[in-house]
Amino acid sequence: MNNVALDRREKMFTISDFQNLIEQQLFHNRNKSLFYELTNGRFVLNSSKETSALFKQKSKDIANFIETAHLNDTTQKLAKYISDKTIRLFVEVNQYLNFSQKDYLQLQKVYEALLQQVYEICNQKEVSEEEIDQLFRSHYKNLQSFLLDSNGKEIFKKYRESPDVLEIKCAEYTSEFQMRLLGIYLSKVKQPVLDIGCGQQANLFHFLRKNDIVVYGLDRNVQNLNNKIYQVDWLEYTYVPDTWGTVISHMAFSNHFMHHHLRPDGDYEKYATKYMEILKSLKIGGSFIYAPGL
Repeated sequence: MNNVALDRREKMFTISDFQNLIEQQLFHNRNKSLFYELTNGRFVLNSSKETSALFKQKSKDIANFIETAHLNDTTQKLAKYISDKTIRLFVEVNQYLNFSQKDYLQLQKVYEALLQQVYEICNQKEVSEEEIDQLFRSHYKNLQSFLLDSNGKEIFKKYRESPDVLEIKCAEYTSEFQMRLLGIYLSKVKQPVLDIGCGQQANLFHFLRKNDIVVYGLDRNVQNLNNKIYQVDWLEYTYVPDTWGTVISHMAFSNHFMHHHLRPDGDYEKYATKYMEILKSLKIGGSFIYAPGL
């Protein structure tokens, strides 16, 4: 009995298996354009051999895993796990892609529906290659629709021209470089300071903090959060009037503002409104220091 139970546990599909499946599937399609279609109308994205084999060999265990998640009311957590990873990947590829909290919830629903479809396929006696192929093709169409709805058509035109992803990455800059470029001197900084788009590493934030400057940072991709660094989209953050002595934004807010101003379907009005909100959040004598200039 113990050997049977042990053998069964080894065959079970676990949360670790689920995470590994997501990681290897995302890795398999890295650098491939979601919007490029082959001459036969198929996507360059597809299911990996490992994913297809897993669906066929462990179909019942996968179905049981999803059913258990549904019974335990954790399906949303699984869908959120995938959607968060997917959006992070989108933004890493193109920094100008923007997703509101509403968009996050919408993509989560897309993945909840995908999990249900996977359950239905895996809960059969056998899973065919054709069913797996159709599942992924349908999902990629849903992802296309999601991106077009959330970010418009213009930004994805180039992605239809090549099977390889066009990368527009966000760079990290040293604190010394930012201070020099922006013309900021520690002795003249009016506090408190807010760094908009502080970056994943929040280099300038940490530099100012080490120099006893009261500083806060915000960025949608920031790591190592604390009570003075907020993981939030700068368009969804509320800039309270008469709050900041200095607001800094290097290659962040104004860079994206300019991008939207120049883009035919850009959301420049939202940026203009938020720009005025930032100015009103400054204390008397405060400064909004940014690059590039507008």
